Amino acid sequence: MAYYIKFKIPEDIKASPKTGSLLKLFVGFLKIIIPQANPDYDKKIQYVRFWLIEFDNENSYPVREVGLDENHQSIVKMPYKKNYGYWTDNELKIEDFKKSFNTEEIDRDYFIKKWNQIT
Repeated sequence: MAYYIKFKIPEDIKASPKTGSLLKLFVGFLKIIIPQANPDYDKKIQYVRFWLIEFDNENSYPVREVGLDENHQSIVKMPYKKNYGYWTDNELKIEDFKKSFNTEEIDRDYFIKKWNQIT
């Protein structure tokens, strides 16, 4: 049975303007030499304020993810087409998300509704 969570990106994760500029320069350089994992969404990920994550079961790794903006509108979904994923492309399990973020359980219908907002 699949399991679904939602969490808000903590405010303190946002980079300062100075750090953000250096980070953008570094990321720009890396994009030249390393293929992008999420070419359709790399520029949108910075606007994600909430993440919806689908797991195969309560003890598994992420399978699919949807990023919502501050108005709870879907702006990214992964893996999708040539986009590998932000959370699905790592080794975090559900307990890691629960330890690191203030998660809440959501139902499948809400996840699917948000997933289908992007075509």
